[in-house]
Amino acid sequence: MFIELDGWKAKLRFSACHLIPDHQKCGKLHGHTYAVSVRVEGSQSGEFIIDFEVLKNIVRDICDKLDHRVLVAKNDPRLKITEEAQHYTIEVIKSCKHYMLPREDVLLLPIASASAEDLCKYLISEVASGLNSNGFAGNITSLELRVDEGIGQGAGCSMNLR
Repeated sequence: MFIELDGWKAKLRFSACHLIPDHQKCGKLHGHTYAVSVRVEGSQSGEFIIDFEVLKNIVRDICDKLDHRVLVAKNDPRLKITEEAQHYTIEVIKSCKHYMLPREDVLLLPIASASAEDLCKYLISEVASGLNSNGFAGNITSLELRVDEGIGQGAGCSMNLR
């Protein structure tokens, strides 16, 4: 049995800026309104696999953390990131671009690229962690997540929880 949340319809969205170093088009700072859709598979524990509102809150909390931020892939070897007291300096090594951004605007993510694919892997691990910390690890067997960069375009991944 499974339940699903459509990120567009359930308003599980965030707007953020990012870049993909050395990419012809995406190598420039640009933004998207992302939507996060989730499918949870498992057995009912009482009435539900998980209450829709509980799952929405887990996903919404993650989206809120990413909303209106510049998402930077901390583990991207194409970037040199320097932390200063009030800002980050981000250098795209090959193109010699330099960005100086206020710390409060930047979210360094533990990923190798700010692509939809790597954001998806990051998001699914965050949702799995949220499910676990809310006591739902026992009856949920798998998790699927899709992050869209716009309507009709995104990346998806799945995770077995047992």
